[in-house]
Amino acid sequence: PNIYIEQKALDTISYLCDGDARTGLNSLQLAVQAQMKSPPLNQSTQDGFPQEILVTEENIKEGLQRSHILYDKAGEEHYNCISALHKSMRGSHENASLYWLGRMLEGGEDPLYVARRLVRFASEDVGLADPSALPQAVSAFQACHFIGMPECEVILAQCAIYLSRAPKSVEIYQAYANVKTCLRNHKGPLPPVPLHLRNAPTRLMKQLGYAKGYKYNPAFKGPVEQDYLPEELRDVDFFTWTPSDP
Repeated sequence: PNIYIEQKALDTISYLCDGDARTGLNSLQLAVQAQMKSPPLNQSTQDGFPQEILVTEENIKEGLQRSHILYDKAGEEHYNCISALHKSMRGSHENASLYWLGRMLEGGEDPLYVARRLVRFASEDVGLADPSALPQAVSAFQACHFIGMPECEVILAQCAIYLSRAPKSVEIYQAYANVKTCLRNHKGPLPPVPLHLRNAPTRLMKQLGYAKGYKYNPAFKGPVEQDYLPEELRDVDFFTWTPSDP
């Protein structure tokens, strides 16, 4: 068909896309495709000439509602929406989780980006409260990689709902954060690895005492009394530890 566009429609694209030519072209394409799907426009005129399609300002606005206006993948709205999804799942609000997921996917977000964030959430916010959450999220990522959009949208929806309904625990997240704080706040050289825990692949290392006194746990029937932390940290429990010098 012959395709025409109103000047007012062009002006609307120019104004709303704010200099982003890619978004302007995408919105124009969506508008034309929507017009071509209308039954009367799929046929030629009676005299055999191609049908004419006129793209109006209203068509452009409808196209933009599916892309730039409701969701900007490169701007602040991108981070606002993923934050809203994360916090909705953290709050076990499955309805809101579905909404923010849909807001991103319908706006053109990369499904693998969302899938990666779900994998992170599975450990950060669910953690040991439901160890099955991580394999679920990783499987969702792999499935999205295999089949892409739009087929993978239901897979992401399933994963988001699973994570929303799962019990939550930040125990691992906080404990590892404490380890990072401990390491970064340490003054001077880090404490050495205890001799009995060191690797001893050579005769010289063995003569220097590497691995000497190490108790091989499977050789004992019961618990083994043995130090695994440097002497300076022997009494530290990173699950309950509070930094003294934040």
